[in-house]
Amino acid sequence: MNGNSNHQTWKELELIGKSLINTRFRAIYYVPQTGSTNSDLLSQASQGAEDGLVLATGHQSTGRGRLDRLWEAPPRTNLLFSVLIQPKIFHQSFQLLTPALALSLVNVLAGHGVDSQVKWPNDVWLSGKQRGKVAGILAESIKVEDLSQMIVIGMGCNVTWPTSKDNVPFKAVSLKEVGLEIEPNDLLCAILLEFENQLSKLENPDGPELLRKELLEKSATIGKRVLVQQHSGDIEGQAVDLDPSGALIISDGEKEYSILAGDVIHLREA
Repeated sequence: MNGNSNHQTWKELELIGKSLINTRFRAIYYVPQTGSTNSDLLSQASQGAEDGLVLATGHQSTGRGRLDRLWEAPPRTNLLFSVLIQPKIFHQSFQLLTPALALSLVNVLAGHGVDSQVKWPNDVWLSGKQRGKVAGILAESIKVEDLSQMIVIGMGCNVTWPTSKDNVPFKAVSLKEVGLEIEPNDLLCAILLEFENQLSKLENPDGPELLRKELLEKSATIGKRVLVQQHSGDIEGQAVDLDPSGALIISDGEKEYSILAGDVIHLREA
């Protein structure tokens, strides 16, 4: 990888790398356009890339969300990046990695006076009058030569697009729409610094429980009446808790369900 085709942006990313010198995220690359940063890093992992590699882009032509939904923003409008990590945590805690990245963005935005929450499992939604989805996350894993598992986690965060004039298929909102003007590179640096904190927390014995508590505090889903759409059938009930692995606990009044994956629709305010 190299960023020579966009020298100014690459120089800015070199400065980000210096800011992250005490983290695992020291190798940062930029490409003006690619199909998918997640796919690129999965390929790099299969070729021996190491923990902490970061790839950012100005445009993804085949960017994906959960359930393989296509999400394509106009070039150079949003923050699009993926990280390659080899987490030193128990396998049962791997599901906490994506909400940990979501929390990282929530905490960064709070420092800029923007209220947001985590919509289970790992979307970031802005709170208040202009409520809507501002970021989505997708994780994928790969077994490498020593049979260990490496995880690629990608985030797309709406920085300047969409606006109220844009016709988007669901309720999405950008940081610009709520008055936050921030350079994507500055946002990337802040997110990675906070994500390093969250990962370091997870690597401690009590880390999963500490993260679970923070997720409960900053959840847009807990306490809501929800519909969970799964291939095995829909479940409707009250979102009441998260278990230590990050699974969503739903109660229908008679039975509790532990949801590891699914599309969650908020039916009404609690």
